[in-house]
Amino acid sequence: VDRRDQGSHPDLTLALMGRSVALVGGYLREVVASLGRGEPLQAQVALGQAAEARMLATLGANTHRGAIFLGGLVLVARHRVPGDEAALPAALSAVAEALLPGRSLAGSHGDEARRAFGVGGVVGEALAGLPSVFRHALPAWRAARARGQGEEAAAFAAMGALMQVVEDTTALHRAGAPGLARLRADGRELSRRLEAGEAHLGYLAGLNDQYREQRLTMGGVADLLGVALGLLVDAGELGAGRAERPTGRRAPPPGPR
Repeated sequence: VDRRDQGSHPDLTLALMGRSVALVGGYLREVVASLGRGEPLQAQVALGQAAEARMLATLGANTHRGAIFLGGLVLVARHRVPGDEAALPAALSAVAEALLPGRSLAGSHGDEARRAFGVGGVVGEALAGLPSVFRHALPAWRAARARGQGEEAAAFAAMGALMQVVEDTTALHRAGAPGLARLRADGRELSRRLEAGEAHLGYLAGLNDQYREQRLTMGGVADLLGVALGLLVDAGELGAGRAERPTGRRAPPPGPR
């Protein structure tokens, strides 16, 4: 959903998505304040549940349910290991273990897809410490920047890496196993084009049109890409984060973690 069209979501608009993003931002600020007050994990869980209910009541859709879950997860884990990216996956896994006692997010399309296709989806990702982010998206972004590519191309490189590995339950729900296989193949081609320095925007525009016809979308990839880019801002490697960090801070070296 962007300024060009509604993608594979005829029920959504860019204006509605903007309202949803603002709601998520307010929720994340609430989580930060809760952590600052030293409140227990149950308090942050309650904030997440309230944000989901508020989103549904206000917008009539769970537009960013995944972002609420993952955003809260990352903030709690980041609070436990401030400034240490290498320790963050283990902290994420520990928080997920506490958040997901039944290892399920029952009642969602994602939960149905996980059961139907035998995949871990966002639950498996969280329990494993978001390996798609730390082993694939962040290294792909950093490798693109090391090649001299700009932040936009590097973000697409991170997206291409995620498309190849994420067990995207949104794609599975919409288009089954063939839809997920399509994401894998298209992610490989996007990565190839970027690594070779070939044009990629026209290729992506073509994919957008094809995905609309197939009702294919990749919500899991989008959520995890948001996490990856947020971590890069926090590390001072992307966008506004660079200006907010001391110039002497060294970014972690590229490569799997």
